[in-house]
Formats: sequence, C-alpha cells, structure tokens
Amino acid sequence: MKRDYFNHLAEEWDSLPVPPDAAQRAESFLRAVVPAGCRRVLDVGCGTGILAGCLVANWPSITFLVELDLAEQMLRRSRAKGQDGRTCYVCADALAPPFRGNSFDLAICYNVIPHFESARSGLRALLGCLRPGGWLAVGHMMGSAAVNALHASIGGPVARDTLPSADLLSADLRSLGARTLKSEEDAGHYLVLVEKSLSG
Repeated sequence: MKRDYFNHLAEEWDSLPVPPDAAQRAESFLRAVVPAGCRRVLDVGCGTGILAGCLVANWPSITFLVELDLAEQMLRRSRAKGQDGRTCYVCADALAPPFRGNSFDLAICYNVIPHFESARSGLRALLGCLRPGGWLAVGHMMGSAAVNALHASIGGPVARDTLPSADLLSADLRSLGARTLKSEEDAGHYLVLVEKSLSG
C-alpha cells in the first residue's frame, strides 16, 4: 500500500539522493506557477515539506497554506520543520480531498502525480477545490521518460507509477475543462500549468 510505503520512507526521505540543485529547481518551479497576489495554496503530496518553506518565505500574500499528504509520517516530518501560523497539515488522499469547492487559488502537485491511483480522478478532484480562474500546477525535476524509468528501477509499490508526457497531461486537463497556460518538458524539467474555467 502506498501509504505504508511512504510512511516507511519518511525518516530517511530528506537524506535520499537528489540533484545538487534540487532546491533551486523547486524555487524556479514555484516562481513559474504562483500567481501574483495568491492567497490560498494547496500543496498536494507535500511529503516532508520541500516546498513549504520557500512558499512561506517568498510569498507574503499567501494567508493559508495546506500541506496535504497521504502518509502521516511525511506530514509529521513536514510539521517538525516549523513553518508559521499560515500553514496547516492534512492527512488525506488527493483523490478525495476534504475541502469545499472554491477553497484555493492554487493547487500544486510537485513530484507526486505518478503516485495517484488514478491521475485523471485526482486532477478532477483538485480542480474541484479551486476557485473559478484558479491554477493547478504539475511539476517534476525530470521529464516523464526519466521519471518512469526511475520508478521502474526502484520497483516495489512504485514500479508502475508512471507520468504521462506534458502534452498528454495538458490534453487530459483540457478535457476536464481547464485551459492550458504552460506545457513544458525536457530531460530535466516538467511543467504543466492550467487555469480552471471561470464558469467553474
């Protein structure tokens, strides 16, 4: 089960090998997707909180940041890093987020989409959490082929966790009523940014 798998990894997660510029890549991703004046942010599959510190430090307009993860031990590690009073922590499945519609200006999925049981169901649910005109951002530190090869090499519960190409993911989101703002992919970069329909 994915929850057990990621709970087991939580203690060592921050010491696992990452590219030397991983923090800079994460910040560049955020600078590309956080709109001016953004107030309410949902960080989906937040893990140990690799985005939270950057969000809190660099976007004072954010008044409410939700760190959401399926694994309670990941959230425990994130909470221990001590953000501020704007941040809350929710243990739940992204396919059934416990929020009302119109709750967020931005939903972020960074290095997490392949682990959804159904990417389409998860994306539909997250779009439902956004206000009309809100943004949904999907990012990875490598292209889809590299992500898929990595998961296959790790094996176990993530062996079949795959990421579609940016173009395919953008098309899927458009079929759910979103408008593509950015769709970019190369060997070391993956970004899909969409806007929820203004009609909701």
